[in-house]
Amino acid sequence: MKHVLSGLVCGLLAIASPLRAAQVAAPSSSKSGQPARLEGAIAQEQAKVRQLQGDVGREEGKSQQADDKLKKQDQAIAELQRQLEALKKAPQGSGHP
Repeated sequence: MKHVLSGLVCGLLAIASPLRAAQVAAPSSSKSGQPARLEGAIAQEQAKVRQLQGDVGREEGKSQQADDKLKKQDQAIAELQRQLEALKKAPQGSGHP
């Protein structure tokens, strides 16, 4: 998931860069509304990038929490297995105190 979102962010950056370059390279004889449209498009793409970066951060946080939870569960399972082995090795009494 992290790689997919990172790829999306890179893709959006790849789109925004040419838009910025097109604006800079545009001749001064172009329509006066074109720079404004390009600025608007760039602003939209930058907003998408920020949103995707936030999404990536949230997903990474969730992934870290899930990883921590699994580690704790693994530790609990290992402890229970140690206790079970100890019980199996303990001498068996008659069962009556």
